[in-house]
Amino acid sequence: MNIIVALLPFICIFVFLFLLKQTSLKSGLLSYAVTLFIICIYHNYHVGLVDILHASFKGFLISFIAAYVLFFGILFFHLINNIGGIQTIASFISGATNDQILQVILLVMGLSPLLESTSGFGVALMIVAPILMALGFTPFKAASIGLVSLLAVPWGALSTGTVIGAQIGGISLKEIGIGTAIISIPLFIYFLVIAVYLGGGRVAMRHKWKEISLIAIIFSLSMILFNMFVSVELAGVLSSLVSSSMALLIIKVKNSHQLKITKETINETSISETTDESISIIKVMSPYLFLTISIFAARLIPSFKEFLETHFVIDLPTFSFSLALLYSPGFWLFITCLYTIIIFKISKNIIWNSIISTIKQWVPIVISTTAFVALSQLMTESNMTFTIANTAGLTFGTLFIYVSPFIGGIGGFLTGSNTGSNAMFTQLQVQTATKTGLPLELVASIQNASSSHATMSSPSRITLGATLCGIASEENRLLKRMSLILLGAICLIIIMTVGLLFFGYYS
Repeated sequence: MNIIVALLPFICIFVFLFLLKQTSLKSGLLSYAVTLFIICIYHNYHVGLVDILHASFKGFLISFIAAYVLFFGILFFHLINNIGGIQTIASFISGATNDQILQVILLVMGLSPLLESTSGFGVALMIVAPILMALGFTPFKAASIGLVSLLAVPWGALSTGTVIGAQIGGISLKEIGIGTAIISIPLFIYFLVIAVYLGGGRVAMRHKWKEISLIAIIFSLSMILFNMFVSVELAGVLSSLVSSSMALLIIKVKNSHQLKITKETINETSISETTDESISIIKVMSPYLFLTISIFAARLIPSFKEFLETHFVIDLPTFSFSLALLYSPGFWLFITCLYTIIIFKISKNIIWNSIISTIKQWVPIVISTTAFVALSQLMTESNMTFTIANTAGLTFGTLFIYVSPFIGGIGGFLTGSNTGSNAMFTQLQVQTATKTGLPLELVASIQNASSSHATMSSPSRITLGATLCGIASEENRLLKRMSLILLGAICLIIIMTVGLLFFGYYS
């Protein structure tokens, strides 16, 4: 009976989202209310009012980490978009090649992982989805491909979630980084294939299988090598630069004889209709370069890093919460917004309209994210989470290794954050692994990989994608599509786990 009751919050989420077709906002709030009701009436999971408030507020604090980044990420998008920057980037990509599938490959394995690795929290989606629409994809396709492009989440925000998972699990960061990269090899290929299929169907997959294979293999090998020999925190950034360079090289070789014709066509039909593309691509990309360099400096210069980590810090030991406001990617997105306003001399009217649009998009996302994270905190506080994981361990024994990806996936799906999911489940996964004699590094890597990749299907990310692309009415359809894609990813993680155990990579 205890396990059935513990599963009710998850069941409610799926019922509200998939059967009743409610929005993420309503589903989150209703599921939170159901969880609260269970805690109040069911004695085995009953906790006092103080503990309920404590868990709920802790959920809010965890959500605030993402909300801080999201606000300035969305604002940055609106500022760039309102000055024609997105169209300029789209025109540049079109100028490199008129092949939409090569454009998708460049965005999915190049630009998106770079943005996600530097900023994290789904910021890449805010940039890539609008570019896809500007390139001619329908809003629904743009949202779908943009979500799939979030394949570098384990290394998002310079591997913030992975670092937290390593600390909680007491596992070497390098071991988890390498393990996650190895487990993700088939996923990188899978997500790129899915993106190409979404962009051009089976015909595109048949025609571009060589490019898909080459870019995915290069990205995968780069990720493993950089995790192994350079740094887990920088692996995502460096791998995306390598794959971007290779994609551009392929485009140059493949389309060199068509570039002049393509450029002439773009100059005739481009929105800018000027010889200088309205805004220089170098100038448009300078805010992204500024953001990347700023975050690099914040992470790699010891004295600068120490200053950022020790000044203007929100520290609440009671809630095991600490946030260095200046060290967070959110602060550097804020500085990047100021930089953008200054170099483009953006008018007060555009700034104000951008802020209004940002608030309208930001508020529903924050509320729904807070509801899901607070729900997960209530489940942890009332021991529901422990009951589920412990029952799974006792029931499956060593076969728990094949259940582990689903637990991580549920965490990523609910919270929309690798950080939040690892905070919820890493310790339980490692404890269960210890009891059943499973390799701790493998289980921790499975948790990290499954929770990270599941975030692209989380209700909060779906809401963000649907809102950005103006398809709020199709949010439920988008959720169903991404959930099926996630299920395929979880199955690939299980298959990869079987392979690693069979070949003795983990003893």
